[in-house]
Amino acid sequence: MPLTTVDLRAQRALTVLRDGSPNFFMTLGAIVAGAFQYVLIEDQFPKARKYQPMMNITITNNSGENVDLQVNGQNYAALPAGVIWADTESPVWSFMITNNDATNVASGEISVNLSSPPMSQSEYTRYRTLYS
Repeated sequence: MPLTTVDLRAQRALTVLRDGSPNFFMTLGAIVAGAFQYVLIEDQFPKARKYQPMMNITITNNSGENVDLQVNGQNYAALPAGVIWADTESPVWSFMITNNDATNVASGEISVNLSSPPMSQSEYTRYRTLYS
């Protein structure tokens, strides 16, 4: 018996959950003092749409400036100069980095890596049993 469109979509969704997503990496451009850079993940990374929401975000601030992070339009964290910051607990659809320092962030000094992790074997078995 051939698979229906609904079966194929369910199978694809389970595969995405099982395998997770690739890493989506970007380096931010220059951010002048008091300005921000907003990133909507589905616009920046069209291939990330099928993995959304991203569940892992890692930001590396190699600049000498302190910046603020907003995730999904909500204030989330202050990122001091020279830190690597990561979160694996919250879904990320969009984020914004604001330069609150008196000096400019140079292009390439802040990088972001986004991904969705694969589910554990026990989670996969449970989903497959419940929804297959």
